[in-house]
Amino acid sequence: FSSTDKFSELIAYVTCFVFAFRQSFSSTFASENGLLVCLQMKSFFKDVFRRLAVTLVSALVFAVFSIALFAWFTSKVVEQSEAQFADESILVIDLTMNLTDRPDDFRLDDLTREILTDESLPPQFHLLEVLQALERAGNDKRIEAILLKGSFRPSGYGCGYQAIGELMRGFSRFQETGKKIVGYAHTPSKLDYLVYSLCDELHMDPSGTLLLNGLASEEIFLADTLEKYGVGLQVARVGEFKGAVEPFTATGFSEENRMQIRRLLDLRWTHYLQTVSRLRDLAFEELSQTLSSDFFLQPRQAEELGLVDALSTYGELIDRISEIGEEDADDGFVQIGLMEYLTQNETLDKESPKVAVVYVEGAIVDGWADDGASIGGSRIADRIRKIRTDSDQYKALVLRVNSPGGSVSGSDAILAEISRARAEGLPVVVSMGSVAASGGYWISTDCDALFAGEQTITGSIGVFGLFPNFRELSGNFGLRWDVVKTHPSADALSFSRPKSAEEMKVLQRHVEGIYDRFVGLVAEGREMDESEVRRIAEGRVWMGSDAKKRKLVDEFGGLEQAIAHAKELADSEEDLKIEEFPKIENPYDFLGDLMEVGARSLFADSVIEEPMEAAHLRNQLMEILSCLARMNDPRGVYGLLPWYRGCFGF
Repeated sequence: FSSTDKFSELIAYVTCFVFAFRQSFSSTFASENGLLVCLQMKSFFKDVFRRLAVTLVSALVFAVFSIALFAWFTSKVVEQSEAQFADESILVIDLTMNLTDRPDDFRLDDLTREILTDESLPPQFHLLEVLQALERAGNDKRIEAILLKGSFRPSGYGCGYQAIGELMRGFSRFQETGKKIVGYAHTPSKLDYLVYSLCDELHMDPSGTLLLNGLASEEIFLADTLEKYGVGLQVARVGEFKGAVEPFTATGFSEENRMQIRRLLDLRWTHYLQTVSRLRDLAFEELSQTLSSDFFLQPRQAEELGLVDALSTYGELIDRISEIGEEDADDGFVQIGLMEYLTQNETLDKESPKVAVVYVEGAIVDGWADDGASIGGSRIADRIRKIRTDSDQYKALVLRVNSPGGSVSGSDAILAEISRARAEGLPVVVSMGSVAASGGYWISTDCDALFAGEQTITGSIGVFGLFPNFRELSGNFGLRWDVVKTHPSADALSFSRPKSAEEMKVLQRHVEGIYDRFVGLVAEGREMDESEVRRIAEGRVWMGSDAKKRKLVDEFGGLEQAIAHAKELADSEEDLKIEEFPKIENPYDFLGDLMEVGARSLFADSVIEEPMEAAHLRNQLMEILSCLARMNDPRGVYGLLPWYRGCFGF
C-alpha cells in the first residue's frame, strides 16, 4: 500500500473522467436532442458520483477498522509476552536482521504481503533501540544472560561497520554487569563473526564453516555499455580524487580512486583483525599470517586457532544454556526474544522536554523521499523546521548522518535549516554513522560539535555534474528531436542533445563555484583556512581516524555520546528525553500520517523504491541504476560517493 501510488491513480481516474465528460458534453450539444441527453447524463453522473462516494467511505471505514483490529491484536501479543517474562530468562538476540540507524516505518504493504503470501522480510531494528534494550537488560534482574545466534541480513545502508561497532560496545557494557553472552554460529559472515568474537562462550555448529579472506570493494562500470547503446554522457567535476562519475565514464577504477579505496580497505581489515585478536586473546601477527594462507576454516581448525570455544549441535547448546538460566519443558530454557523485550519500552511523554534525534540515512535526493535508501532534502528540512519552531519542547538537536551524499540542492536545503536552528539558539550536534561523505559532510559543516567513529568514512569534499543525452539512442529507433528557442542554450539541460563546448565551460564554472562554496563551508565550520581545506579536499575520502587528525571531525564517539553531549549543551535542569525522527510508527501513527500527508502526496515526489535482492550481477546493475534514478538534482550537480555500500568491504 503506497499512499502516493493510490493518490496518483485517483488523479489519473479523475483526469480521464473529466476528459470523457468534456468530450461527451461537446458532442451532446452538437446533437438535435442535446438538452434531453444532457439531462440523462446529469442523472447518470449523479449516480456515478454517489457510488464513488460510497466506495471511498467504505474503503476508509474498512482501513480504519483493519488497523484498529491489528493494533488490538498487537497489544494482546505484547500483554501475553509480558506475562510470560519470568526470572532467570535468557534474552535471545537473533542477528537475522537489518540493523539500521533510522527507525523503521510501519508499512501496510509489508503486512499485507506477509498475510497473503506467507512471505516475510527479515526484521529491521534500529541502533538506538537495541542499545537501550541492552542497557536495560544489563540492569534487569530477570535477565540472566544473552544468547546470540543467526546472521545479519544487510539491506540499503543498514549493518554499516560503524553501527556494528557501536552495537558491540553495547554488548560490552552488558558484560560489565557480570552477565554472560553465549554465541552460536553456523556459517557466520565476516561481519557476523566480528560480533560473535566478543562472546564469553562461542559455540560453532560442527557442520559449519568460517571464511576470513579479507575485504573487497567491487564496482561495475558502464562506459562501454552506454557507448554501445548510444547514450552520451558529459561530465563537469572538481577534485582529483572525485571518482564518483567513474562507473558511468570509465571501464575500471582510476589509479587515484583505486589507491584511496585500497587504503580504506587496508585500514578496515587491520582494525577488524585487531578487534578479533583482542577479543579472542590471540596474537595479531600470528592470526594475520595464518589467514593469509588458510582463510577457509573448518570448525575444528577454528577451534584449534581459538576463534571458537566449542563445537556443539544446537541441542547441546540448549543443554548448556539451560544450565545458565531456568529450564523450560517446551523450549529447553526460559527465554524472551529481542522483539518482545523491546515492546516493554516506556512510553514517551509528549509534553516533556526532549533532545530531537533526526536521522539522515540514504542517498540525499531533492524532494520528499524517505525509505532508508533515499532521503529527500525537503523532508529533513521540514523536520528540522518543526523542531526549531517548538523551542518549548525541543532543547537540542542531534543529526545522525549515514549517507554518501547526493543532490547539492537537497543537501543545501538541510544545511539551511540547520543554520537557522543554530542562529535561533538550538544546540546542534552531528553524529556521523558508517558514512558521512560528500553531501553527507556538506550537511555536517554547521554544528556545535561533530562526532565520528574511527571507522566512519567521511570527507569526499568534491562536486560533479553529470549530463546525459539520448540523441544517438533515440535516433537508433527512428525518434527525432526538434526545438524552438529564444537562446542558443535555452535547451542546454535537455536530454535531447549533447552540450556544446561553450556550454560545458559554463557548466564547469558552475560546478567550480559550488566546489568553492563547499570549501568555504568547511573552512568556516571547522575554523580552518581555505588553503588548508583545499589540501585535504579534491574529493578525497578519509577514514574517521584520518579525518580527526585533519580537523574534519571533533571527537570520536557514537550516537549515544553525541546525545549525551547535546544534553550538556542544552543546559536544562530537567531530565531530557529522546525523540527520534522519523518516529517509530504503530498502526495508529500510520493512519494519522496517511491522513495528514494525503493532500501533499498529490504533489510530492514519489518515494524511490529500493532494488530487490537478486543475483550478484543483477544486484550490482540495479544498484548503479538506482544511483542514476536518485540523481534528481534540478541542476544536475552532486556531492556523492556512489561506490560506497552499506557493508563497505564485507
